Parts: sequence; structure tokens; C-alpha cells
Amino acid sequence: MGRILKIVGLTLLSLLLAAGLGLWLGQDWLIGRFVVALNQHLAVPVRASRLDVSVLDQFPRLSITLHDVVMQGSLPADTTRLLRARRLYCAFDALDLLRGHYRIRRLTLADGQLHLHRDATGQPNYLILRPDTAASDDEQPFALELRGIRLERVRATYTDAARRQFFALQTPDLRAAVRLVGPRVEVAVTGPARIETVRLGSDDYFRAKDVRLNVLLDVDRAAQLVNISPSTIAVGPASYSVSGTIDYAKASQLDLRAAARQADLQAVLALLPTRLTQRLAGYRSRGQVYFEGTVRGEWSEQRNPAVEVRFGCRQASFFHPEYRQQVEAVSLTGQFSNGAGRTARTAVLTLKQVRGQLAGRPFSGSMRLENLAQPTLQLALQAELDVARALKFFPVAAVRSGAGEASLHLVLNGSLATLRRRPSAQQASGKLALRGVTLQLRDFRQPLTGLTGQLELRGADVAVSSMQGRLGNSDFRGRGTVRNATGWALRPGQPLRIEATVTSQLLDFNQLLYAYQPASGQRGSGGAAQAGGLHVPARLVLDVGLQAQQVRYRRLRGRQLRGTLRLQNQVFNSPGLRLTAAGGQLSVRGTVDARRPQLLKASTVASCQQVQLDSLFYVFEDFGQRFLTSRHLRGMLTASAESDTYFDGQLRPLTDRLEAQVKATVRQGELLNFEPLQKLSLVANRATLRHLRFAELQNDFYIQSRTVYIPEMEIRSNVRAAALIRVTGTHTFDQQLDYHVRIPLLPGLLPRTAARADGPTLRLGIKGTESNFVVRYETGLLSRPASPGRNPATGPATAVPADPGTAAPKTRPSWELKKPTKKPAEPQPGDYFEF
Repeated sequence: MGRILKIVGLTLLSLLLAAGLGLWLGQDWLIGRFVVALNQHLAVPVRASRLDVSVLDQFPRLSITLHDVVMQGSLPADTTRLLRARRLYCAFDALDLLRGHYRIRRLTLADGQLHLHRDATGQPNYLILRPDTAASDDEQPFALELRGIRLERVRATYTDAARRQFFALQTPDLRAAVRLVGPRVEVAVTGPARIETVRLGSDDYFRAKDVRLNVLLDVDRAAQLVNISPSTIAVGPASYSVSGTIDYAKASQLDLRAAARQADLQAVLALLPTRLTQRLAGYRSRGQVYFEGTVRGEWSEQRNPAVEVRFGCRQASFFHPEYRQQVEAVSLTGQFSNGAGRTARTAVLTLKQVRGQLAGRPFSGSMRLENLAQPTLQLALQAELDVARALKFFPVAAVRSGAGEASLHLVLNGSLATLRRRPSAQQASGKLALRGVTLQLRDFRQPLTGLTGQLELRGADVAVSSMQGRLGNSDFRGRGTVRNATGWALRPGQPLRIEATVTSQLLDFNQLLYAYQPASGQRGSGGAAQAGGLHVPARLVLDVGLQAQQVRYRRLRGRQLRGTLRLQNQVFNSPGLRLTAAGGQLSVRGTVDARRPQLLKASTVASCQQVQLDSLFYVFEDFGQRFLTSRHLRGMLTASAESDTYFDGQLRPLTDRLEAQVKATVRQGELLNFEPLQKLSLVANRATLRHLRFAELQNDFYIQSRTVYIPEMEIRSNVRAAALIRVTGTHTFDQQLDYHVRIPLLPGLLPRTAARADGPTLRLGIKGTESNFVVRYETGLLSRPASPGRNPATGPATAVPADPGTAAPKTRPSWELKKPTKKPAEPQPGDYFEF
């Protein structure tokens, strides 16, 4: 047996050696015949760097190998090469060689690029075979009778300039069986491929998909008709079938049928353009998802074919792996048609019998979308929602997290443009019931908690019949109307108006004033982040009636807040807010301009009635000074103030810009343990000065250029020797003191009718800082002639009787203050002596 095998092997080897020798001796003749026959069959030139004849390259077939092949297209003016390849193998059977008939049976193209295209007039570049050589003659010694084509590592593209189409795929090892029967070419394509894109217009389908092809084509070149027998394209586990005909004699006439089997959501979405699927790209599905459709009619620049698609799912589940939430038991049926006009304007998309569950809570609905150019929507939706699960499954950018339960009923019927702009109550209606909902909004520091209430959609507005909840430490309960809610939610830059009546047990302005802090991209015109500040939405309009039992802000503890607050164009205004605080009644009206979060301007008129002085100074933190504090004062204040106040981003007052005029009346006033008074022990004992009581005090105060101006005022005290004290001066925000005090000498020893302002007076100056000041005598400040009883230069003098016939000169105060102009305070002239 071994001897027989050895003999057979030697025989085969001898035959191969003989064949190889024969080929080597006759390869020039064979290549010559091949080139002549190729030129007879091809209508375009082919160039190659060299040609070889080989038995091994395509064994067991004999092959002629063309190296570095370049083939021109059939369009005369086309400069793009139809084919570039490293190698092209043309194989024929050995039996043909023995009979003397050389039939090219197979072509193998390796490491190449194939560019097929049609120009703007519809002319192709791939008509490379001569018409009279479509059928081979058995009597010809050399002919082309392809039975198979193999593409190894070839990138093929197809471009149609007129129809704006572009196809591109790569073939690692794609095989095609080819049969030429007269003008007909039958092609069976099988094998793997990677589709780079199928571009129709500006949309890319099948982008970067690995597929397995099993396609059967029958091309009738004479009739210009392509018949697609039932073929499949497999993408992962999904399989898509295609069949029908394409008549390209004139304008393309399509009659195609397509269907999907064993597909899921991601398999279907993967075939569609990104602009249609980007919001759903992360979702996955389980269960049966199906679709089938037809494309029939002319496809040209003037006309579109009729498209009918039916799709749906049964008991499917959809989930997002990142959020780990899923919608279960989903069933629906849908249909798409481009309508009688076969355009986007006549297209209709419908979803019917939509049912499912999210976190065990049911939802149902239906939808109809007409006219994709100017869409009209009909939507009905009912759902019971677990807010946390719903937000995780379908995130909302403005909401970071949520919890609680909600019931939703929504009906929309109208064009999307109208629904976005301002729908009527017949076009948009619905109800939303919240039960214990918590929302952490992206632009708010504190969460909304305990939201319970009923909202009703009425066209563009939302009516809130009742709503209660908390924002941080503050609680609220109210009702009202949100105007233009749909336009604000659907169209950027739209205004939102809220008209409401709100009651509260507690409003904590320590949190509320800083609650809204928008993301960095929304701050400022340049988009740069601005930390802190009172940020107010530019398009928000408010008209809110307020009632609060308690109010907190820093040291303020108020009660019974009442009034109206309005907001428009980022400017707050109020006709009046009233509050009980510091033992009295406070009220304010005016505006707060918040258009610049880092520079707020408050223009207000405020008043108070019977407010305790010590409480007022404590609440306002002694107004930023330590000279006269809450521990020094007692009494009841009634005052009014007009002011322009500026604040920075942390709501700190900018004192250099503050301007105010204050009219104040103090009754039952007391001055306790005030250090400067202790230095007046010359006129009263220290025990009396430690507890100075004074009657009603009235004066106007002015604040400007970081200085408090105090016009001269009279203080009638309980000190017999200083029953009348006149005070004037300035007090800067840098705690620089400049006070002038006049005390008529011994007014308590004279009858009240005799105690005159122009009598003998002790003049004192208090100058320095809060922690380091001095009290001095003042002289030389009189603007009138010296009194008869005293000469400023020599001291006390003998009284000279006044001339009865001479009228006494009109007296003027020794130091007078007028309403200030905008300039820094200047020291008063005069001499100062240690007291």
C-alpha cells in the first residue's frame, strides 16, 4: 500500500513539474492572449505593473495575477479611478486549459478600493463591459465566464450626486457567485462586511455596523431592472429581510418589502440617524420588537415613493443600564405613512394601545403626529408615577433627584408651534396631583420637600388650586396661577408669570435669599461663574400676596408679615410690607433692583411705630458701630426713612454708596452707662449720668458719603444741672466722631421762663474714635457778638446793662448743620482744650 501511495505522489509531482515547466515556457503566450481577450471584453483601459501566471495562487485553478492594478471609470471626463488594487487574480479551470479554451471563471480582488458613482446627470462610471461581449462564444479560445467574485480587504463606495446618496462598506472576505446569462447578471453575495454608512440626504443609517450578508440579485441590463430575491442582512441577533424590484430605466421605480425579526430596541435604533435617536441611545430592551414595511413608487428629485411601515412590541421591557430602571410589560402598535402626497407634510405617525408599567405603576396612552414639516400632535397620556423611578428612567436636566408619588392626566391637540407658543384650553389640558413629593432642583441650594397639591393645565397656564410644601426651613401653602407655563417650559427665553396668594408659618430669609443659584453657564452675560449673590431669573414675573406668622433673617425675629411682593425685569417692588418686630410695627415700600447680582440697589421708604430702641439696635447689629449700642439705649422709636442702599453679592451693604434721610422721634428715652457722659461729672454726679433719662426727642438725620450728619437737637434730661443739652455733629462709618455739645449753665436753678438759649453756655467737643476719644472745651465758635456776661478773650466780665432802645441781636446756634452735599465731612474750626 505504501508503495502505491509513493507511486501516486511521484506521479502528481511529475505532473505538477511538467505543468509548471509548460507554464513557464508558455506564460508569455498565455499572458498575451489574456491581454488581447481582456481588451475585447472591457470598454475601459486597465494598467498593471506586471502580470504573472501561477498554479499556487488560486490552487487548484490556474490564475493570471495582475499587480498594482488601476482601472479607469467609464465616464470620459471622470478623473476618479474606478478601481485601485494591490492584486487581481483571474482564475480558470485546468480542464479548459487542456481543451485549449481559456475561460475566466473567477476573479479575486485583494487589498483594493472600488469607487462606484453616478454623476449629477445620472450617468454611471461602472459600465466597463462592451455590449457585444455580454455572452461568451464556446468557439472563442479566450472568454469571460464569471462564476464567482471574491473581495478580500476591499473598501467599496457608491455615490449618487443627483439623489444625494452615499454608501460605504469594507469587506474582509466577501464572496459573490456570478452567473452571466445573456444581458442578465445573477449575483449571490454572502459573507461578512462592515457597513460604514448608508447616507440618504443628510442622515446616516447603518452607521459603523458589522453585518452578515446573504443577498440574491438578478440584474437585467437590457431592461435596466434589478430583482431582489428574498435576502437577509443580519446585525447581531437581529435579522432584516429585503425583497422586491428596482427599475432604473428612467427615474427609479421601487417596489420593496422589508421586515425585522428577533429585533430589539437598540438594534432598531442603531440603524437610524443620530439626530432621531440621541435621547434614546442609552436604552435597552427585552422582548419582541417588530416592524415591517413597503416602499413603492418613483424615487427621483421630483417625487418620493410611498412608504408604509407597521411596527410594535408585545410584553417588552425597556431599561437604561446606567440608571438601573426599566419599563415593563410594554405593548403598543404603531404605523407610519408618508401619505398621499408622499412628502413630510402628508406624513402621519401613530401609536395606539400603549400600555406598560414603571416601577409597578401603570401608564397608558396614544399619540398621532401629522405633517412632519409643521407637526400637529394629538396626545393622550395617563400615568401613576413613582417620581424617583421616573426621573431615573428619563432624567430631566433641571431636576437632580426626586421622590414621592404623582398622578398625571394629559391631553394635547394642536400644532407643535401653537403648543409651544400659546395653546388654548381646548388644545392643552391636564391634571397633575402630587403626594409628598421631594425635588432637588439643579439651580436651588435647598430642596423642595413635602409637595402636596393639585395642578391643572388650562392652555398655556397652570392653575394651582392648592399646594403646600417646604423650601429648606421655610414652609408655604398657597394657590394661584402660573401664566405661560407651557411656553416657558418649551421655548427658551419665554416669560413666566406667577400670580399667587401664599401663607406660611415660617419664612427663613437666611436661606431664601440665597436659594436660587443658577449653574455657571447661566450666570452673567459672558457665561462666567459668579459666586453668591441674589440671582433672579430674567423672565420671571411675580405678583404674590404674602402672609407669614414668623420671619427670620440674621438677628431679626419678626411676626405677622403682611403685604404684596411683585417682580418684573429682575426688579422687586412692593406697595407695602408690614411686620411686627422689636416690640413695634415696621413697614416698608419701594424697589430692589436685582439686575446685577453683585450690585443690588434698594430704594425704599420705611417707617416704624413704637419700636424699642434697644431691640432695634440689637436686630440691626448696632448698625455696624460700637460707640452707641443696644446696651446703652432704652425708649420707644417712631421714625420714617427714605434711603438708597446698595448691596454686594453677599448682601453686605456698600456704605460708600448709601444715602438716607431719617426723621425720628424718641419717647421715654434712656441712656445707660454711656462712657462720654461719665466725663461730664462737673455738671452732675456719675450715678445720675449712668442712667440719663430724657423726654421726647425729635430730629432729622442724614447719611451720605459714609457719614451720619446730626443737625442740632435739644435733649431735655433728668439732670437738674444739665436739664437742656444741645447736640450736633457727625459720625463716620470709619467710627470717626465729631460731636459738639452745648449745656446752658445752671438751667435748673433758673425759672423755666428765664432759661434762655443765649444765656451762659458750656461748650464741649467730643472728637476721636469710638475707642479713643477726648472731650474738650470749645471756644471761639460764636458767630454773634460776645454776651454781656462773658468775653471770649478775657473770660467772665462785669455785666453791662443793655440799651433799652437797642434791639437784641438775633442769636444763632454756635454750630449749625445743613443738609449735606456729596463730599467728605470736614473738621470744624476751633480751639480745643483738655477737659
